[in-house]
Formats: sequence, structure tokens, C-alpha cells
Amino acid sequence: MIVTAHRAVLIDAAATTASAVLLLAARSMLYPFFGLSSPLLIDLSAVAFIAYAAIIGLVARREVISRAALLTIVGANVAYVLASIVLLVMFWGQLHPIGRALILAVALAVEAFAALQFVAARQAPRTLRASTLPAGQ
Repeated sequence: MIVTAHRAVLIDAAATTASAVLLLAARSMLYPFFGLSSPLLIDLSAVAFIAYAAIIGLVARREVISRAALLTIVGANVAYVLASIVLLVMFWGQLHPIGRALILAVALAVEAFAALQFVAARQAPRTLRASTLPAGQ
């Protein structure tokens, strides 16, 4: 399968949406694995995932995804991975081994998306030339 910008972003959006749905479906089971006293943080994470998936889904609908847009998505994904590492380091003792494994698994998947999107960004045009824009723009 050839990795295109659209494919990399769409797969990310779909996986993020699926993660949000799974978080909401398993919220009452998951929160103890993360050392939480209620599922509120799980719910907020799911809402954030849905918002992020919607935003990058809109980007994927563009005819041409700019390098800047791809690099912004890469940056957001890298920030998520770094935040996951900080979370693991800071709260290692409070996290159940299953919670640790889930955080690590999602961080690895997000890092894979970031790598695919970075490769696509390297191949994307830096700017759109006037000749490539539709008439009237």
C-alpha cells in the first residue's frame, strides 16, 4: 500500500475515532486501571479524541493536504506521545499494569501515524502555486 497524505490522515482519524468509541464503551471498566476514582477523565479523553479525529478528518477532505497541515498533525501526534511518556513516568506506581500497557500501545500507534504522516509531508508540495489553484481563487 502506498502511503499518501490522505490515506495517512484518514487512517489516523479512523483509529482515533475507534479509540474514542472504545473508551466510551469500556469507561466503567477502564478507569480503575488508570488509578482514577471515576470515569470522568476517560470521558474527557474520548471527547478530545473525537474532536481531534473530526479536525484531521476535515483536513483529509481537502483536495491537497499541505505540508504545513501534515506537519501540524505530526506535531500534535508527537506531543501526544511525549505526554504519554510523561504520564507513564509520573504515575507509574498508580497505574495498573493493564493501564500502562494501554497507554504504551496507544502511544506506539500514534507514533506510527506520526511517522507515516511525516513521510507524506516530505513528499507534499511546500506551497500551492497559483497555476494549481482552481480558477477564481
